[in-house]
Amino acid sequence: MANRIISALLLIIILCALLAGCGKGGGGTAVTTAAADDTTAAAETEPVDALEARKLISDDLGDCDFGGRDFRVVVSDGKDDFICIEEATGDVVDDAVYARNRDISERFNCTVVIGHTGNYDSCYNWMHNQIVAGEDAFELGSVHVVKFGGVATSGEYLNWYDLPNINFDKPWWSDSNADVLTVNGVCILAVGDFAVTVGQTYCVFYNKRLGNDFNVGDIYSIVRGGDWTIDRLVAISKGIYTDVNGNNEEDNEDIYGFVSNHQSNLNAYLWAFDNPIFTKKGDTIEFTYKSEKLNQIFVKLNQVFHETEGVRMDISYVGATGSTHAFSADMFANSRCVFANGYIGTSLTDFRDLEDDFGFLPYPKWDENQDSYYTQADGHHMILGIPVTIPDTEYVGAVTEALNAETYKQVIPAYYDVALKVKATRDADSVEMLDIITSTCVYDFGYVYDYWKGCSFIIQRLVKDNNSNFESHWASQESAVLAHYDKVIEAFMNYGN
Repeated sequence: MANRIISALLLIIILCALLAGCGKGGGGTAVTTAAADDTTAAAETEPVDALEARKLISDDLGDCDFGGRDFRVVVSDGKDDFICIEEATGDVVDDAVYARNRDISERFNCTVVIGHTGNYDSCYNWMHNQIVAGEDAFELGSVHVVKFGGVATSGEYLNWYDLPNINFDKPWWSDSNADVLTVNGVCILAVGDFAVTVGQTYCVFYNKRLGNDFNVGDIYSIVRGGDWTIDRLVAISKGIYTDVNGNNEEDNEDIYGFVSNHQSNLNAYLWAFDNPIFTKKGDTIEFTYKSEKLNQIFVKLNQVFHETEGVRMDISYVGATGSTHAFSADMFANSRCVFANGYIGTSLTDFRDLEDDFGFLPYPKWDENQDSYYTQADGHHMILGIPVTIPDTEYVGAVTEALNAETYKQVIPAYYDVALKVKATRDADSVEMLDIITSTCVYDFGYVYDYWKGCSFIIQRLVKDNNSNFESHWASQESAVLAHYDKVIEAFMNYGN
């Protein structure tokens, strides 16, 4: 009975949060209340619940008959369930995907199908081969962002602004498309809700039982007060250690204050500390990675993960599935830490059997003077691109816009507001924290077009090796990194020529 009451309260909080709205943020997944011209007259005079208000935002597409064509999507494996579900299964997210595709099929007389799937190398190479052969093989690519970023200089993908029916002002598109991913009026890869990036958004998991056992205090109030900084996290975690197996050695059977894996969890701190690689300045884009505080960031993170009692990062760890990324998730799932870096979707895949109450927190700020919390979506998230080989831009633009709109209206509420906020969270405060996290997710031109040739992954390399000599490393990398980004920007400046 108590669980039913808690779930009911969470649903009420969710609806209130949706009605209030918190902007699209970088990730485009939080709710924006509809503008007056996007709602019906009835909505202006009669109250509607939050989910209905979301549905009332028009996509301005009207109805079209596209003659029963397939709309073929290429998607990295593991993400195909967000693209196509053959029939309702009773799972809230599966059923939302099925309903979205059914509604679009009935409205436009077309069928959403998977054109190709595989690992991100397979998808990328298959798309490239089809395009260079001039084949009309697929309408939309939804593929691993860092791998897909390699298309920047290929000329194989359309400028999103050349597609009819695409409206980046709508809430199902990320603000970052216009704010940072557009250069010289060109946007080659775009972040939209159809890619369902919310699950890949980085957060800090919080074990409430262990937090109470170690008297860490009211963490949520610290976050609300804007004081959740890296120093505060370390001060709370420092000294939290229990030698559970009694072998007088710090190992993965013991309990720690804070844990992290040594890979992408670390990279996210670059953006959490408000140190983007590129920043849009008016109509130009500026390389801002090499900031005054960048050296301090490397020194700080090495101190945190290599010199702080109560903090653990096992660089040799391999999980049961062979993943080297699994350390922090496995430690948290086994109640071996109070705090752990990770991304939101892990709560659904790894923590369902966790008996302890747990919650979500944003990545910490650099210091109290930072204006906001920030986070990033992991490199495994999907990003969208349209091949130059499509013969009918009207068709592709309309269906792509509708897929993003209906994902925003049907799938995101199911995944985020029901699956995450009710199934995964154990307390109402975490509902609020999730809204903070998803509304402050940022996307960076330098990350999207990194292609493992830029500087997005330097943090994980140096912190893994406990190397604080960033200047020496940068001296060996700078010319290659800048040459890569210069080539990318040149492609944007010369797009279509």
